[in-house]
Parts: sequence; C-alpha cells; structure tokens
Amino acid sequence: MLVKARSLGTQLIVSLGILLSIFGIVQGVSSYRLALVGVNALLDDRLSDVAVRIRDVFEAAIPHSSSGSGNADDLVVLVWTDHHKTPTRTTDSTVVFNRDSPGGFSDQVVNREAWRVYTLVTYDEVIQVAQRVSVRQHIAERSAVRALLPIFVLIPAVWVTVYLCVRRAFGPLKRLGRRAQAIDSAHLTPLPADGLPVELDPFVSSINRMIERLDESMQLERHFISDAAHELRTPLTALKLQADNLRPDIAPGNRERFLALHRGIERTSAMVSQLLQMARAEAQVSTSEPVELDVTEVVTSVVSELLPIATQKRIDIGADELMPARVRATESDMRAVVKNIVGNALRYTPEGGAVDLRVHPGEGVAHIVVQDTGPGIPEALLPRVFDRFFRVSQSAEGSGLGLAIVRAIVTRYGGTVTLRNRDDGQSGLRAEVTFPLI
Repeated sequence: MLVKARSLGTQLIVSLGILLSIFGIVQGVSSYRLALVGVNALLDDRLSDVAVRIRDVFEAAIPHSSSGSGNADDLVVLVWTDHHKTPTRTTDSTVVFNRDSPGGFSDQVVNREAWRVYTLVTYDEVIQVAQRVSVRQHIAERSAVRALLPIFVLIPAVWVTVYLCVRRAFGPLKRLGRRAQAIDSAHLTPLPADGLPVELDPFVSSINRMIERLDESMQLERHFISDAAHELRTPLTALKLQADNLRPDIAPGNRERFLALHRGIERTSAMVSQLLQMARAEAQVSTSEPVELDVTEVVTSVVSELLPIATQKRIDIGADELMPARVRATESDMRAVVKNIVGNALRYTPEGGAVDLRVHPGEGVAHIVVQDTGPGIPEALLPRVFDRFFRVSQSAEGSGLGLAIVRAIVTRYGGTVTLRNRDDGQSGLRAEVTFPLI
C-alpha cells in the first residue's frame, strides 16, 4: 500500500512557521519578564520620588489624620516625628507601618495585605510612602501584556509571510509540474529551463535528456510500424489475389481444402490488420489529425456497414436514442472503436437476438452504449476482457484484440470504456464508451 508523501511546500511552511513562532514565544516571554521588572522599578522610583517631594515641598499637604484611603490604588504616606509614637501625618490612619524599618525599600504585611514600602529617614522625622503589592502586580501585568501585543500580531503575520514566500518560491516548480504532466508520447517537448532556480537545472537537464531518448525510441517505433504495415500487408494481399486467381482452376475434389486455405489467409490478414491497429493505438500513431466529428454520424455509418452480418444472423439491430454529440478525434479511430464494440455484440449474439445502440451527451462526455442479448460473460472473467488475445469462448471467431484496441484508443483521447453484464432482467452485455465533448 502506497502512502502519499506530504507536500514539501507544506513541510517547509509548517517547519519555518513553528520555528519562528517558537522564537516569537521565547521573545515574548522575555519581553514579559523584562516588562514586569521594568514596571516594578518605575513604581519603586515613584515611591522614592514622592517621599523626597514630601520632605522638600509637600509635607504640609499631608493631613494629620485620615479615616481611610479613598482609593485602594492610591499611595499611602506616613510622616513620623521624633516625639510622637504614632504617625504625625497620614493619608490612611488604618495603615501603620514599622517606623523602625531601615531606610530604603522593604516589603511589609499590614492588615493582611502585602505592601511595598519606601522609608526616608531624616534628622528629625521619618517619611514612609507605600503601595499595595496587589496594585503593583496589576499595573505591572497590564503593562507587560501590552508589551506582548506586538508578539500576538507578529506570529500570525509570520505564518502568512512564510506561506506567501514558500508558495512564491515553489511557483516555478508548480509550473514545471504542469508542463511535465502535459508530456505524453504524442507531445514529447523538453521542459523549459528559463526562469527556474539553479538548483533545478540538473533535474530539468536529466528529464530533458530522457525525453530526447524517449522521442528517438518512439520515432523508431513509428518507423517500424509503418514499415511493418507495408511489409506484412503486401505479401498477404498478393497471396490473397493469387488464391482468388486460382479459384477457377481448382479441381472439385480440392475445392473444400482451397476454401479452408482462403479463409485462413483472410483470418491472417485480419489478424495482421488488428495487430497493426493495436500497435498504432498504443504508440499513438495516427495517419491523420483529429477533427471535429459527430458521433451519431459515425455510429450510423458503421451500423450500415455491419448490417449485412446482422441480416445474415437475423439479429435486430437498432437505435433507442441517437442524439448529436460532437467530439474531436480521427474518423479512423472513432470507426475502429464503434466497429469493434458493435462487431463483438453481433458476434456473440445468437440468431434472432437483438443489439440496441444509444448515443447521448452528458456530463461533458459523449456516451456510446451498446447492449446485446447474448449469453453474457462470467463475472470472474470480466476483468480480463480487455487483455490482448483473450477470448471468452474459443469457438467464436475473432482474435481477442478488439476490446484491447478499443481501450487503447479511448484512453488516448481521455475517455473510458466499461463492459458489464446487463442487470435489467435480460441476458447479455452492456458496453459503454465515453469521449470528451468539444
């Protein structure tokens, strides 16, 4: 079981996106921590600055007593003098810090709340400025989150940028892939090397050398088929003409053996023609260019050609539906497909049976449907019907190449061919061929 490999472009996008995202997250975490440290340092500077200003200018603005702070986010200021055991001035009388704290910053717990306290000691007083730790944490975290906002925007932008850059870098590869997909035995054109990254030059050069070798091989095969068609058909035709010329001179006692020889020559000639047709179909060799054809006209012409066989076997051959459907193909290929499908139906349908045809367009393709009232094919053998030289019944005439030729031709034009037993209560086969509509 083959496992489809992941796209190289997708792997690069995911790998680069994850790598840059990790860098962004690491940078974000570092920025977050630095922001916390920086904001706490600024808040400490604010405490010390307030203490200095109160000492120098604004001490008189601090009230002698206060029932409580109006806002939990406000700073709390205490001023102690040497001859008082309680704060002389305070902005919140419910909060009293340790007067004997050493000068500078300290962390204290008052009324079950953590505080950051700055103590300024002068020769005749102690000034303390404090702020709740919870308030400081809230301010620091809010500032740190704002510092992370660019990272939140940067990571999606990185993914989009990586996607666009990788897709642009792989653009030449996609164009090269489309050109490579268009290559077949009928269009062996080298891949263009202009505008491709230098890393692709060895690959493209190797592919082009392979295309050149394949083209040379196909040319040799085409020449062989043309030569073989001439070298094989000419002696067989001459042999058949000689046999026809000898017919009047054959003694009555040798006539039966002569007729057997004549039928053998005809079967051999038909076999050679089908072999060459098969080789042309698989090598995609055509004697003419595809043209616009009406499938119904081709079907009608082929049925008229095969009508004597149907009449001889008293087979009712007719059309249930013949709708216009135009395709692009060579007339010889289209006739070969229809003739082989209808010919098979006539060959295996017993005397007094029926062969029904339908032609109708649908879903972008032309459908050619042929149903017969023959014995059908065992389900186990259906997968083999398109194999070369395979025949369900060895007693029936034929080379076993007809359906193989049909599949080779139809596949070349991008169509399909299916063969299955009828499921409408009658015995027989249903063959369906599709060709892309113009």
